[in-house]
Amino acid sequence: MKNEKMMREAPAWKLLVTMGLPVIVVMIVQVLYNMADVFFMGQTGDTMQVAAISLCGPAFNIFSGLGTLFGSGACTAIAIALGQGDQERAKYYSSFCTWASVLTGILLAAAMLIFMDPLLQLMGANAETAGSAKTYLSIVAIASPIMMFSGSLGNALRGDGSSSQVMLISLAGTLTNILLDPLFILAFRWGIAGAAWATVLGNVISCVLVALYVRKSDSFTFSFKYFTLKKDVSLRVISLGLPMAAGVVLTCFSSMFSNQLLVKYGNIAVAANGVAGKAGMLVGMIAMGVCMGMQPAISYTYGTGNRQRMRSIIWTTGAITTVITVTLGGAFLLARESFVRAFIDDPTLLETGKFMMLTLLGAPVGGIYQLCAAYLQGTGKVSYATVTSLLSKGLIFVPVLFLSEALGGLPGLVFAGVISDVLSTGIGVALCLAWAKKSPGTRAGARAVPAL
Repeated sequence: MKNEKMMREAPAWKLLVTMGLPVIVVMIVQVLYNMADVFFMGQTGDTMQVAAISLCGPAFNIFSGLGTLFGSGACTAIAIALGQGDQERAKYYSSFCTWASVLTGILLAAAMLIFMDPLLQLMGANAETAGSAKTYLSIVAIASPIMMFSGSLGNALRGDGSSSQVMLISLAGTLTNILLDPLFILAFRWGIAGAAWATVLGNVISCVLVALYVRKSDSFTFSFKYFTLKKDVSLRVISLGLPMAAGVVLTCFSSMFSNQLLVKYGNIAVAANGVAGKAGMLVGMIAMGVCMGMQPAISYTYGTGNRQRMRSIIWTTGAITTVITVTLGGAFLLARESFVRAFIDDPTLLETGKFMMLTLLGAPVGGIYQLCAAYLQGTGKVSYATVTSLLSKGLIFVPVLFLSEALGGLPGLVFAGVISDVLSTGIGVALCLAWAKKSPGTRAGARAVPAL
């Protein structure tokens, strides 16, 4: 296959362009997707509805995390299997990814609808924001199976190097959402319900395109005859997807903790954090896009056992992510007033939002942190990868968050992220170096052995 030949032979810089760039575009598109609802809702001048959408962010992290569990795990498993020349096994991984994600989406929808009120309370909603947040989340929850299918299987498609196809699918769904937002929110005056329906319909488009692509693929299938719960398939996918999924889900709970602490300083602080956080999300998602785009190449090369080639891929990826995070982080800091004002022109929110964007001071190390997670997951070192993924938004972040708020109030909440990013990256690099010294498949032609 053309994609496999590229992962096996193309120079690292060419892989970065052909595989990394499309995923970067996907990540930017996802950020725009997240920004669209907040931006167009901000045009209504209703700060409370902007805050309500921001409060629903952790729920989207749950969808994303569970989708990543199956999608990212299947992507890594498929890439390693193809590197070992086992295309038939790749189909078992993709079928499991499909049906596990759909079933999980159904269960998630039911759970969210049943426990909606305590969930909103946990996310930090109060009397002013709970009604709007409930309207938004109820609509989105109904579409959970669709969102899970398109998100997880779309992620898995990168396993054979099909990054360009994933990019086009993501673009189609996101552009649908962005085009429908002003129509539903502003023209039809549906408010926050319009934002939710635009999100749902965007995911429906992505779902249809993913299904059409899979039907034509040689390496992927959603045929039920390939579905199995055998440990060598199900446990393999789940274990390989666990590191990134755990990090995403933990981000959800970290966001809940942050919102609960922010509410102490008023709903303006929550809304400002929701706006300012989009800049950090953009920088982080682009860095993640580079690393996720290159991860199939790392996994494929690991499958072939060519350590020298894998080292070249890793160094090139690290250099590029560092340049990106430093450049973008600096640009957003310099233009933070214009950025916040673009969403909502409220003097109080503007000043608070500008200050909260100082979290971008931790951006320069963000790319290296993402690369550490991608390398450990891509080579199948699940235990180290899981620990690394949990650091920045959990194991390190949560205690630093509460300690910083207790000592410094609102400024402490802002700088908690910076401190956490630096500490997490240092630990991640140490784990990568430790694994690199004892990793199997260390010479050209050696057969990689799965490592948990």
